[in-house]
Amino acid sequence: MMKPTSLVSVLALAIPVTLPAAVDYQQAVKPLLKERCYACHGALKQKGGLRLDTVEAMRKGGHSGPALLTGQPTQSPLIERLLSTDPEEQMPPRHEGEPFKEDQIRLLVEWISGGATAPEGEQPEKDPRDHWAFRERKRPAIPEVSKKSAPWVRNPIDAFVARQHESAGVSPQPEASGEVLLRRIYIDLLGVPPTAEEIAAVSKAPDSSWVEPTVDRLLNDPRYGERWARHWMDIWRYSDAWILTGSTVARDSQKHLWHWRDWIIESLNADLPYDEMVRQMLAADELSPDDLSKLRATGFLARNFNIFNRLVWMDNTVEHVSKGFLGLTFNCAKCHDHKSDPIRQEDYYRMRSFFEPYHVRLDVAPGEADLEADGIARVFDGQPTAPTYLYVRGDETRPDKSRVIEPGVPKVLAFAKLAIAPVPLPKTETEPARRAWVLEAHRAAAEKKLQQARAALGKLDKTPPANAPQSETAAESPFQGPPPGLYPAFMERAAAEAAVAAAQAEHRSVESRAAAMNQGWSTESEPSAETARAAAQAERNATLARARHKLSGLRWDLAKAAPDKRGPIEKQLSAALAEVAKAEKAAAAAGERFTPLPGAKWSATQFGKVYTEDAAPDFPSASTGRRLALARWLTDSRNPLPARVAANHIWMRHMGKPLVHTVFDFGRKGAEPSHPELLDWLASELAEGPSGGTPWGMKHLHRLIVTSATYRMSSSKTGGEAAEKLDPDNRLLWRRIPLRMEAEAVRDCVLAVAGTLDGKIGGPSVPAAERDKSVRRSLYFTQNWVDRSLLLATFDGPDTSVCYQRDQSIVPQQALALSNAGMMQDAARTIAERIFKGAAAGLTDIGFIERAFVAVLNRLPDEFERGQCVDALQAFRALPQSQPTPNSPYPARSQIVAALLNHSDFVTIR
Repeated sequence: MMKPTSLVSVLALAIPVTLPAAVDYQQAVKPLLKERCYACHGALKQKGGLRLDTVEAMRKGGHSGPALLTGQPTQSPLIERLLSTDPEEQMPPRHEGEPFKEDQIRLLVEWISGGATAPEGEQPEKDPRDHWAFRERKRPAIPEVSKKSAPWVRNPIDAFVARQHESAGVSPQPEASGEVLLRRIYIDLLGVPPTAEEIAAVSKAPDSSWVEPTVDRLLNDPRYGERWARHWMDIWRYSDAWILTGSTVARDSQKHLWHWRDWIIESLNADLPYDEMVRQMLAADELSPDDLSKLRATGFLARNFNIFNRLVWMDNTVEHVSKGFLGLTFNCAKCHDHKSDPIRQEDYYRMRSFFEPYHVRLDVAPGEADLEADGIARVFDGQPTAPTYLYVRGDETRPDKSRVIEPGVPKVLAFAKLAIAPVPLPKTETEPARRAWVLEAHRAAAEKKLQQARAALGKLDKTPPANAPQSETAAESPFQGPPPGLYPAFMERAAAEAAVAAAQAEHRSVESRAAAMNQGWSTESEPSAETARAAAQAERNATLARARHKLSGLRWDLAKAAPDKRGPIEKQLSAALAEVAKAEKAAAAAGERFTPLPGAKWSATQFGKVYTEDAAPDFPSASTGRRLALARWLTDSRNPLPARVAANHIWMRHMGKPLVHTVFDFGRKGAEPSHPELLDWLASELAEGPSGGTPWGMKHLHRLIVTSATYRMSSSKTGGEAAEKLDPDNRLLWRRIPLRMEAEAVRDCVLAVAGTLDGKIGGPSVPAAERDKSVRRSLYFTQNWVDRSLLLATFDGPDTSVCYQRDQSIVPQQALALSNAGMMQDAARTIAERIFKGAAAGLTDIGFIERAFVAVLNRLPDEFERGQCVDALQAFRALPQSQPTPNSPYPARSQIVAALLNHSDFVTIR
């Protein structure tokens, strides 16, 4: 911060003796003022009645008079405020940003000294409400095109693109070859390449009439859901739980979040409308509380869980709900009013208020009672009365408790009053153990454990060792005290018998508690005293049996231990004996209180109250209805943003470049659409659906894009030199952009060509330890912010914190991975062997080379490539390490395949 002794002295330093040429207001001054001042003195707001978005407004001034006096910087309040050290006077205020730099102030001084010139008819900022993204979404008319362009147009998309071609005087590139287009469509829709047979059929086709039926077939292929699920998982920030080694507690996200991933895949394959997907992700527990298949969708919100910090949890929720569905940066308004968009600081906390009540839990899934092994990660309003306060300047230690912030949306998007009403929940939601499968799952688990214990006992030699006690009294000695001497074999058998006893007691406990719970549900009252006592006694007996089993196991450990290792075990034995004594005392006591079998558990938190499986509060009988109201507002046809945001994401992943470059910021600081009418037409087609079709169906939009002439264009620049000169960035879409395949597609395509890719859909994530040997699709890998596949990360795999748009880097490590990764070398050998198995006897080198090109690159080699490969084969065969072995019968030819896997055409979608 500048601290001048006097304003005049600083200005004297700031003004050179000889003034340079006049400062360019449009290029230098206005951008500076826009960046630093318009948020408080522009169209959004006018503090002190002052606007600084035109020179005329500056001269007019605000409540305190003119902001600038032409030719008099020392008397201009604008400069005085920038130089002031008085916190009450200085601009910008300290809490609003850094002070202006000395060279910036010098620039303004020179401009004012030179006459504060401005262009004639300078217009102020437009009303923020008139920003293109906030305007009502209307379906634009399909443009008419010239006779010259008409033959090129295949559907309305092309008409919008052709009109811009005509206006700019550029011509589109011709359609890509059949082989290139088929590969493009396959990788685009399925994430794997076509087969040699499919390529051959297309190469023989007389025209491109094969495209539409092929697209329809691929959209109905279950692999479509996997391919496009990965795209939406990027946007929706999919992340498996982060759990420290040795712990079972999730720090971030939730265990078993793969159920949400599977819901995304299934929803896409079923063409579940996008608006319904949004509603389920935000509020399935309020829409369908009894439908576990839909409750999986709320993994979208469960993913934001943070065990240590509720503020981080809520911040992530507000930020990414608004970015992901609205394309707005609400997070910029956490500390102060948004600097660019009509979002006030209060709007940030009004958005947070929708989510303030929600918490996370795991529900028992059919067939699995152990929530550590499996469960449905979902959300519910666990704290319905939790208040939301505005944090002064975003500081959580300074909540303004003078008023509670109620849920709401920014005024600019408030097209209708929000209807928020509590949602009564069924008893199966309040008491999830009532669900039909829960008690059966507990019974099955207890039965399985008993069978396993009996099987383990049966494996032991039933003849006791010669030196083991023979009497029944002695056999019980693990619970009464150690027998004379230590007998490892006897102790092992005693531990196995104790395991059976514990499993039997647990089985009886489960049956007794289930009977008591069922009796209470049947009468909607408490179970009878007799039934409750029986359940309580069975539970206490099970606790005692488990304690005895633990003690018996420790005695076996002690019997096996070397003398110098017995000390720690003896300490554990002492504690176990005390535990048994405590359990024996409890088992002898009377009582009717028993622990109901759980149907769900809260996720533990390290802030506020700590909820655990053993001490969870009752689940509420009603939900607030806040998230449901938000979901309905988001998907209302009058909301101008969600359809535009979704259509932009879909377009980008097909075409490689979005229509709005700032995919998560459609606000005033974001980019303007390159084809605004096309964007609105696509958004309307998505939200309204085709004539007679289902609104919000995404497959329809995929079909339109992929069958358009715009999509089918060649990516070659040959013949397009004039267009490239006019539009080097291809903003006008005169050619197809070649794309480097995403990380997952690179790996999956290698496995697909090798014929080893596992086609199983869904299921638990592949643990990191099994990743290198796994042949499952890459979207099934466990991933979180600390655990990422090195191979996928090398090819710009998703950052689970934020990944609205993938990076497209080209770095040496990628080539090294393709050359040296064990998976790549194994795949090259497998592909070579596969080519031979699928070919007739006596396959020539040329025949092999052609088959390898088709398998890996989906095209035949040209003459130069044939010659190079033949020469390379001869050179490889001369190497000592290229002699055939049982594990590598075709080493030289495997090297040719490895080279093709490293070819740019393999990792590029042309």
